[in-house]
Amino acid sequence: PIMASSIMCILLCAASLTLLLAIPSSGLNHLLGGERLNTGQSLTDGGNAFIMQEDCNLVLYESSRPTWASGTYHRGSGCYLAMQNDGNLVVYDNRNRAIWASQTDRQNVGTVILILQKDHNVVLYTNPIWATGTNRFGSPGVVITAARNGTVGISGAEQNKVSEIVGIVDVTGSV
Repeated sequence: PIMASSIMCILLCAASLTLLLAIPSSGLNHLLGGERLNTGQSLTDGGNAFIMQEDCNLVLYESSRPTWASGTYHRGSGCYLAMQNDGNLVVYDNRNRAIWASQTDRQNVGTVILILQKDHNVVLYTNPIWATGTNRFGSPGVVITAARNGTVGISGAEQNKVSEIVGIVDVTGSV
């Protein structure tokens, strides 16, 4: 009985861990390294949405109006967007073939985060290494600050609050 319950506990822990390893993201404004957007999922912030569409096109919308696209319309099926730990943002088809990439893969890039900002720009950070270039002049924007404890604070000027994402970057510069 004790051994059976121990085995059951180990199996439940292992199953929970596998669910956490490739967590799809939807409804947030950011994507961390190792996370992905599956078909139909999006990053959102206010009226802005960065959507992995059913037709395999990755599209940025501002109030339902497309302002940027990956150009991968009908180049596959069952596509997903992967924020890779090497810093590359990649659209894969259902056969795991890359059909679009930000071309930002680097060795020892550190921790990466993709953010749909309030200024309507989508930016890939360690330092800014890629962006859609769709920022709006005069918009409230976003402020990203690193703390000594290794956390990153992300705040929008209009919301006057900070959400903390623990352990995103090592601010000492070591990996």
